[in-house]
Amino acid sequence: MSDIYKTKSPYIGEKIKLRPLEKDDLDDIMEHWNTYESRIGLGLLIPMSSMMEAEFIESVHNKAKSGKEYVFAIEEISTENFLGTCGIGTINSVSRSAELGITIHNPANHSKGYGTDTMRCLISFGFNILNLHRIELLVMEYNERAIHVYNKVGFKEVGRKREAHFLQGIYYDVVVMDILEDEFRKIYSE
Repeated sequence: MSDIYKTKSPYIGEKIKLRPLEKDDLDDIMEHWNTYESRIGLGLLIPMSSMMEAEFIESVHNKAKSGKEYVFAIEEISTENFLGTCGIGTINSVSRSAELGITIHNPANHSKGYGTDTMRCLISFGFNILNLHRIELLVMEYNERAIHVYNKVGFKEVGRKREAHFLQGIYYDVVVMDILEDEFRKIYSE
């Protein structure tokens, strides 16, 4: 009998679980999606309508079918409350690389470990399920809370897009961070 059934699921962390994003999640997404804090954290400054977000959810299902992008809802394990969304996209099957994105929607849920736990699950999904070699993310230099989490789970700053993001009269750098498969294996070997 194989021990494969004893391996830890990449979809379940200590505090969160990842599940497919559903059309029914639209109301939960929209509840905090257009708060200014959420928008600037993502670098997406223009509010989005529920119709635009519904179209996005529909597009996610089509991209997942073709293996181009996977987006998940983040749920708190104990309550099954919706916390946010995350995903891996821009998948390059030749280079085995992809981009990662995450947002915990309600600011009241920030700094509670949900983002860290989600990141660990998401990079495990990328390396252990998608067989990626490299995962990259982009983050605004002013998003220090996110940068702290990304460093904590093993990402390293590898460059900057200088003054590539404009917000309220100021240009900010966009920080490029990544983690390689062997770095992941060293950190998370069980």
